[in-house]
Amino acid sequence: MDAPAHLQSYLDVVAAAVMENDWDAYSRHVCLPFHLVTHTANITVSTQTDLRKGFDDFRNTLKSQHITDYIRLVETASQLDPDLITGQYMTHILAGSQRVIAPFRSSITLRLIGNQWRAASITNALANSRWPISIPRLADIPEQTPPPVLPRKD
Repeated sequence: MDAPAHLQSYLDVVAAAVMENDWDAYSRHVCLPFHLVTHTANITVSTQTDLRKGFDDFRNTLKSQHITDYIRLVETASQLDPDLITGQYMTHILAGSQRVIAPFRSSITLRLIGNQWRAASITNALANSRWPISIPRLADIPEQTPPPVLPRKD
């Protein structure tokens, strides 16, 4: 499996864990300390207790907003070495056919620990400055045109 496929599989599993309120699956996919860099802050999550609080708060927000789809789609990914993958993806959060927030781009670094890929860090353009992120807020930055998607060489 190549880096984009590994990353997409990872994103799909974690999104399903969030939507299904599966803490055990979610926690197996994050390494601590976990670093979140937003438009306004650098946040380090160091304990399982803090990670669980973030998971529960985000899950409760999705539930209260009647979110039906939490979709993250890989744009690019590369394997830096056998134990590190980095990539960019676009997040879409929908309640039925309505977007709850405009799509936003994130960068992620995955680390292979044992036989499990885990998120070590995520960087995105959210304006949230604290953990947990209860309601994602986009940074007030000019909209950017996404880079063109290059055809894959298989």
